This record gives sequence, C-alpha cells and structure tokens, in this order.
Amino acid sequence: MKSLVVYYSRSGKTEDIAGIIAKKLGSEIEEIDDHKNRKGLLGFISSGNEAYLQRAIPIEKLKKDPAQYELIIVGTPIWAGNMSTPILSFLKEYKEKINKFAFFSTCLGSDLNKILLYMEHIIPQKPIAVMNINYQAFKKQYHVKMVEEFINSIKKDVKGW
Repeated sequence: MKSLVVYYSRSGKTEDIAGIIAKKLGSEIEEIDDHKNRKGLLGFISSGNEAYLQRAIPIEKLKKDPAQYELIIVGTPIWAGNMSTPILSFLKEYKEKINKFAFFSTCLGSDLNKILLYMEHIIPQKPIAVMNINYQAFKKQYHVKMVEEFINSIKKDVKGW
C-alpha cells in the first residue's frame, strides 16, 4: 500500500504525530508550506482568525503527487474550532487527486464533528479512520495508544497492508 502523510503544524505537535504515523505505516511524508510566520502570540491570533473565517490561502505546490498514492493521511491542528487554513487549502486544491484518506487532528479541546461535516462539502468520500488528539491526551500520554488504534483502524480497512 503506497501512502502519503500530508500535514501542517504550527507548534510541532501535529508534525510529531505525522512522523510517528509515517514511520509505523512506512508512508512517505510531506509538510504543507504556506510561507507564513505563525510563531508567537500574533501568529496564533492571525491563524485562529483565518480558520474562523474558513479562508483558503495560497500554499506551496506539493513535491509529491497525491494521485500517485492509494491512501492520503491528512493531519492538521484545530484553530478556532476549524481545521488549519493550510490544510483547508490543500483539501480544496487536491481533492480530485485523493482516492482514499484518513484524517487526524491535534487541538486544545475542539469537537471534531463540525470539522468532519465541513470536510464532506470538500471531499465526497468519508475518511476511513479519524483521530483527534486533544491537550489532555498529550498531557496524560494517551496519544500513544490513540495513534496505535488509528493505525490499526487504517490497516483493518485497507486490504493487503
């Protein structure tokens, strides 16, 4: 199974989870680049504002073509109750090239249902696996088990893994 983990990370948590998933599944990995400085308090505030308004923003063209992969695993932080704008832009730009996908997010405590409903308006198929790791899961180290369950769910759904 040829798979690609595509993610955006402002603070590094989503990047850490993306790396673990890619390593455990033997997936290739690519970070979305939007050429914006999102560091510090001002970066946090402007990122949240963009996400709240659900604005698509310019992103760098991917080095890897999603159409060449059987599975795309998408990872995003949650900003202001929405997916990050770089991932929103990725989904809108590459939706025609995504055959099968899984989705994970990192957040302080947001509910993923609203995001999944919005995602259905962008990508016609539903994700084969979903994971939302919140602050408490990181703090108590529950995210390790959650990642294992997410990976097992993907493997269960995809024959020949």
